Amino acid sequence: MAVVLLPIGLFFVTQPYQANLQIGLALQLALGAVVGLFIPSLMLTWLMIGLTAIGTAVLIFGYVMIPIPAKLMLLAAFPTMASLAAVIRGDLLQYRRLAATQEEIERYLQHRDPVVTLRTMELAQTVYEQSRNLLREGVFLRSLDVTIIHWEHHQQYEQFHLEEHDAFLRALAHELRQHRLPAEQLFYIDDATFLIYSYDLSRQQIEQLTQTTRRQMAALAPVHPTGLKIGQIHLEQAEAARYDFHRLLHHLVRELETDIVVEYLLEAEQ
Repeated sequence: MAVVLLPIGLFFVTQPYQANLQIGLALQLALGAVVGLFIPSLMLTWLMIGLTAIGTAVLIFGYVMIPIPAKLMLLAAFPTMASLAAVIRGDLLQYRRLAATQEEIERYLQHRDPVVTLRTMELAQTVYEQSRNLLREGVFLRSLDVTIIHWEHHQQYEQFHLEEHDAFLRALAHELRQHRLPAEQLFYIDDATFLIYSYDLSRQQIEQLTQTTRRQMAALAPVHPTGLKIGQIHLEQAEAARYDFHRLLHHLVRELETDIVVEYLLEAEQ
């Protein structure tokens, strides 16, 4: 706004003066705007100092028949306009940085859940399709085990204990990171549901991992009134063609229906 008001204000102030003075003032304003927008700040500072010093020497100490107010306007026009343009350029650059940061945040939230900081459904599907293609080729990948972990009826708990609900999900995600294999892929697909991709593991290894996961979940679950369930599917080359991602999820959800809630399992063991 100031960049627009300054030329307008000076235009009315210089109305009593000659046309050549008005033209000179307009050229200085235009030059200041261009320089302020495109010249780096350090160079702009030295340029304003140098031009102001030269202008002061010419207008004040030289033989120029111009009224003193007009001389002061000519001296101040270029550095003032250049400074205002530099401020606008800085604001524009800051806005661009903020816009870029906002876009990065949005991209991050699309691929990472903000509560558990695990990759989300979109990446889970992408990785599964890549793994499925490798499995069908049968060269670099021979088997894929997919494990689903779901916190049953978590919505009721979330309604009354939102902070504790999110803290429990973070604790569960932490336990999975700690006790699952580094080579496994972990995902969070919303609705308090986790997916784990395990590659080229034997049935015994998968069973051991599942039991370890159940024990870690059991250590967390008694604090909460709802249960945790686990479902699994083992895929080899022959099964890879049958299961796209959506059919895979449908099968895993049906597996959850047959699983025993962790709290009930603990009570039976006790």
